[in-house]
Amino acid sequence: MFLANTSSIVRVVTGSAVSTIGVHADWVDNATGTYTPGTTNTAITTATTTTVVAAPAGSTVRNVKGLKIDNNHATSSCVVTIQHFDGTTSVDIVKIALAAGESFAMAEDGEWRHLTAYGAEYEYSAPGGGNLGIAGTVAETIPRELCQEANVSPLISGTVYLQGLYLKAGQVCTNISFFSSTTAAGTPTNQIFGLYGPNRQLYAQTTNDTTAAWAANTIKTLALSAPVTIPISGVYFVAILVTATTVPNLKGMASSNILVTHERALRFNSNSGLTTTLPVPALIGTVGSSIIWAAIT
Repeated sequence: MFLANTSSIVRVVTGSAVSTIGVHADWVDNATGTYTPGTTNTAITTATTTTVVAAPAGSTVRNVKGLKIDNNHATSSCVVTIQHFDGTTSVDIVKIALAAGESFAMAEDGEWRHLTAYGAEYEYSAPGGGNLGIAGTVAETIPRELCQEANVSPLISGTVYLQGLYLKAGQVCTNISFFSSTTAAGTPTNQIFGLYGPNRQLYAQTTNDTTAAWAANTIKTLALSAPVTIPISGVYFVAILVTATTVPNLKGMASSNILVTHERALRFNSNSGLTTTLPVPALIGTVGSSIIWAAIT
């Protein structure tokens, strides 16, 4: 990335106040054949626009060789935009949502790489083919046409329940849906859905539907706080938390818990005593004996 005049800079736009977004930049200045390397470190803690590579001096071209952005927060994600500004026009080079602990780096070849909290590179591939789910379905825990629609009762008031499903890299998750069965929610006070990663790290949760009615045999669809782009193919978990005098039962199907506990649990009760937010991360508790239907759109 070249900065070719005394007004050209590289900026980072942070979408939220996260402590701390760390930016490391390396460059080489070419002043009529004299090459001088340089580097800067910048810490960003607010939602703002920050210059991370300053403009070069006159008669100098600054070649930005590397740029690395780290989200050092323990739990919160942050949308980060890298911009090139030539003094007149600002252009977004790339934009990404960094989960807690993740990094985004531009190598010397100009390629951008998304790194996990453990430093491994995420893989991206095209989403899979269509399915027979509800309109806009990305994935289902049980294919809709195969669900027995049994009246399963995995929920305990104030306890979050997780159900595994397979998601592919590149898929975008915006909403989560569950379908009540013969029992409605009685006097609900909190109703929250969420999406967890392969290591039960919270990617996003929905707004709290609090006391809104959830009738029997009715689908409830809630929007995530922000869309989540799946970084790597694998097993993820949809979560449901309801606090109510009577929790609803859900559409699903009965199943043995022998296969689903082999190597890793695919469905389980997690943290209890919850009210207005989902746990970070989710713990593995009692394995459920039934599969619940849920969909991501």
